[in-house]
Amino acid sequence: MEKLRFEDWYDEFNRHAGDLYPGRYTREFVDELIAAGRKVRDLVPRKRSLVVAHNYQFPELQESAAQVGDSLGLSRYVAAQDSPRVDFCGVWFMGETAKTIVGDRAKVYMPDRPGCSLVESIDYAKIVHWKRRNPDGIVISYVNTDAGTKAVSDYICTSRNAAKVLDHAARRNPGKRILFLPDKFLGSVSIAQSSVADPTLIDLYDGCCHVHAKIGETALEEAFDRRPDAELLIHPECGCAAHCMSKVMQGNSPYQRAFFLSTEGMIRHAQASPAKEFIVGTELGMVYRLRREIPGKTFHPVSAEATCEYMKMNTLGKLLASLENDEIEVTVDPEIAGKAQLAIDRMLTIQ
Repeated sequence: MEKLRFEDWYDEFNRHAGDLYPGRYTREFVDELIAAGRKVRDLVPRKRSLVVAHNYQFPELQESAAQVGDSLGLSRYVAAQDSPRVDFCGVWFMGETAKTIVGDRAKVYMPDRPGCSLVESIDYAKIVHWKRRNPDGIVISYVNTDAGTKAVSDYICTSRNAAKVLDHAARRNPGKRILFLPDKFLGSVSIAQSSVADPTLIDLYDGCCHVHAKIGETALEEAFDRRPDAELLIHPECGCAAHCMSKVMQGNSPYQRAFFLSTEGMIRHAQASPAKEFIVGTELGMVYRLRREIPGKTFHPVSAEATCEYMKMNTLGKLLASLENDEIEVTVDPEIAGKAQLAIDRMLTIQ
């Protein structure tokens, strides 16, 4: 393995993330990161660990990971490997999803115990109440939910396939009510993208991600005014997404070059698009990944405030401590895991 060099990280982080995290990557701090990064590299093979990092993690965690991606993509990745240990850099529900998928084959650890505002918006009692009023109803949960919510769901979806899952569930269960949770913005966009015959049968749970909720139309307008030639890459969890999509579909939006995409969809679109400049409507960490993987194009964050403090609870120092001390292991009750796995498996069969 190539030696980790101070100059590489110092130049890389300041070039691709200096504006995202102003003042963070000083020479002194990068020197600390290099020392920790070298120890992490030494420990990973000794612990037979597979380190993965979500798109919204700090650059140093992305650079220390074997794979960077979205929550379900990372879980699928670790499921396809044979490592007996996974160190998952993300928020807690992601570790739970990974543990549910890998089961007893591997132990899953995390650098910290980050929560998630989207998960915390879920009131389990409301789900129970809805199911009592709709005993034959269908529950579709976004993959960004805790294991307990997945366990009471009929289907799991991602931001990539939510519309497809909605279509499938509606066709297989004609006339039945559907509860989509927890993200109301993703739900609205997914309904608009779907071909569901009767959208009035779909109930949207009133939850959202606080980071994406803050990315409203004002932020987009300001970003677009600054970069009028850029394409807009908008995550469907964003607060403006449903409204923006409606205006785009009606042809009366200034954002006619707006694309509503999952984080992995952003990568694919930016690689294929003839455009050279993009405004990225999601968490800042994704901008770093886009800049790193597609260096010939320019990516601007929609807002400097689009940062998730939960994701940023993970640090390279905490990852090192976890590898050294086996500190924070993710466990999921076997009964809950079994029920959650059924919903995940059902999603994976939808083409």
